[in-house]
Amino acid sequence: MSKKVFISYSYNDKQFADWLTHKLSAEKINIWYDATDIKSGDSIKKKIAEGIEASSNIIVIISKNSIQSSWVKYEFNSALLYNSSRQGIKIILVKIDDVSIPSDLAGYPYIDLSRNKEAGIEFLLKEIKSTTSNSYPKLDWKKLNYKDFENLISELLIKEGFNISRTPKTRDGGFDFIATIKNNFDVDEKVLIETKFYNNQKVSIDILRQLYGLFQYEKANKVFLITNSELTNSSRDFLSHFSSDIVVWEEQKLLSKLYSNTDILEKYFSVTPLKEPKQIKLIDKEFIEMQKLVQELDKCEEGKNGWKEYEDICIKILRKLFVPPLGEPKIQSRRESGGDIRDAIFPNRSKDENWKFIREDYDAKYIVFEFKNYSENGSEVDKHPVLQISDYLKKTIGRFGIVCSKKLPNHSGIEKRKDIFIEQSKLILFLSNDHLKEMLSRQYKKLEPSDVIIDLIDDFNLNF
Repeated sequence: MSKKVFISYSYNDKQFADWLTHKLSAEKINIWYDATDIKSGDSIKKKIAEGIEASSNIIVIISKNSIQSSWVKYEFNSALLYNSSRQGIKIILVKIDDVSIPSDLAGYPYIDLSRNKEAGIEFLLKEIKSTTSNSYPKLDWKKLNYKDFENLISELLIKEGFNISRTPKTRDGGFDFIATIKNNFDVDEKVLIETKFYNNQKVSIDILRQLYGLFQYEKANKVFLITNSELTNSSRDFLSHFSSDIVVWEEQKLLSKLYSNTDILEKYFSVTPLKEPKQIKLIDKEFIEMQKLVQELDKCEEGKNGWKEYEDICIKILRKLFVPPLGEPKIQSRRESGGDIRDAIFPNRSKDENWKFIREDYDAKYIVFEFKNYSENGSEVDKHPVLQISDYLKKTIGRFGIVCSKKLPNHSGIEKRKDIFIEQSKLILFLSNDHLKEMLSRQYKKLEPSDVIIDLIDDFNLNF
């Protein structure tokens, strides 16, 4: 079967999508496009899944319209994009206005057509035509230790044309390799290379700051960071300012390199790439369970009528995400504004890195969650919820609490949180519905969902 290019877009960008389809079709590229491929009476979700499964490339049109589009969110934010990439389908982002790339898509390269469509289309055609047809599974990084990973990267870089030497063992230079590579003018450039091998951790902003300091001290041309993980949101923001000096290969980029070097793949993972594409299954039981939780969260009625339902679905999501490593939640009831309000208190005796950090830094023997199902036109997440959860954070509980709410805090809530941190060293985080969805998506991707909470702590500390 001839593989297609799947195009995802917001209906408000249909004029651009029509233009793009016409351009690609003129180059004899087979397009899956809903304007022609979904007929009256078809199941839209089923047809979209079929279209993705039959594709070797997925083009996501990124615009101010598309990041608000419920259909684009279904197709990609739902983890279909991740599962597609894991199975060897190339993801190509096409940016058509001055929108910022959403954080959950920031790990993928993009082509900017917002300024010069004709020039951008040439790059897009090259990307599509360079796609291989073979699909591949996600690699089992737990087969390696840090030294294996460093050796793997060394062999891979040599094959990529780098002339590398290891940092002497007697000297801790803060990086693993020094390399030279020819630039476009056939002049040798000095490159510092650092590897970061993680199982359940993202690359923090501190790592990038250290590398940038080394870049300046060593007077290098570039710094190269290679990891089997991904960047935190704060790291991405930092990198956006220094992207010309720091090059990062996250897991997706590293996988593409490894599957192009089959001898390295076989040596370290005992994996032989398939000679024929296998049938791709994009939707599985775990994916369906995740989608069900997201749908329950989205459909929950706002305000007092949906208060109990909101608490129930939040507790269900948090149990799925964090039990274990946290203990089963203890539910505490109290009266507020004429209604029964419940808080969920999760025992924190975990040895996992993130929860251990929170326990040691904030004396958090328990993780306290409070739920606020405020409607769009109702009460605000102001200083009152912050004071309520602060009062609950006694010495026997800890100095760390989380307010779950669809709405973000207003100025009063943010300022009161600062006051409480200054006066009582208590940290209160605001966890939105989008954060809950992001954590579910991370768990589905076999990534650590509590990294989202660590990112929020980093954001608070950096902006305090």
